Amino acid sequence: MTDGNRLPRLKLMVTIIDRDKGALAVSLFRAHHLHFDYLCMGLGTASSRILDYFGLSETEKDVVFTLVPEPCVGKILRLTAEKFQIHRPGQGILFTVPLSAVSAQVPQVLCKKEYLAEDGAEEAENMEHTKQYTLILAVVNHGSVDAVMDAARSEGARGGTVLYARRVGMEDMENVLGFTFQPEKEVVAILAPKTQKKALMEAINRSAGLTTEARGILFALPVDDLIGLQPPIDNGAGQE
Repeated sequence: MTDGNRLPRLKLMVTIIDRDKGALAVSLFRAHHLHFDYLCMGLGTASSRILDYFGLSETEKDVVFTLVPEPCVGKILRLTAEKFQIHRPGQGILFTVPLSAVSAQVPQVLCKKEYLAEDGAEEAENMEHTKQYTLILAVVNHGSVDAVMDAARSEGARGGTVLYARRVGMEDMENVLGFTFQPEKEVVAILAPKTQKKALMEAINRSAGLTTEARGILFALPVDDLIGLQPPIDNGAGQE
């Protein structure tokens, strides 16, 4: 599992589930010695027809960010998917993002040999391992979600998750760019196939980029593992 004293790499696992289930997810993670969890409130952006298809009455979400040792990712994803029925349409999404660096003390806490031995290593079933997906993040002014999602849907995106944030340290950027930023921000997270990344980012940039009223900044992150993203709905249901 590890070579000598070398600690395994960590991944950032993102769990998107219905509102008020985030605490249950954190309890599950703590039971498996995962002590670095961050819970945010989010909002789904799927179209009404997709919501009807999934049987959802609301789109409020809990978004949990969790640091997980790479050898344990398969087991933790499987247990989380089982507990929250992620494989069923509309129950949530799980995915991991690779990390290039982390605070030195974190692996020492999460990667103790007894924890790794207890949790073991396994592959999660029905999980995308081919790294065919990407996570697109658009940080835009408050009230600009519709502009982002309208542009994204025009290129085939079926939905996203919105997180609310506040911009700090704006003064230098405003001096460079010559215009004022709103402090209230919305972060729109969209999971999409890599083949759509360029077209999606270009469309969003045209409608909600830095030179628009949305003042959007876009970037993309690789996705390693993914559970819960349903295939497109037939008969054009995912195109609204």
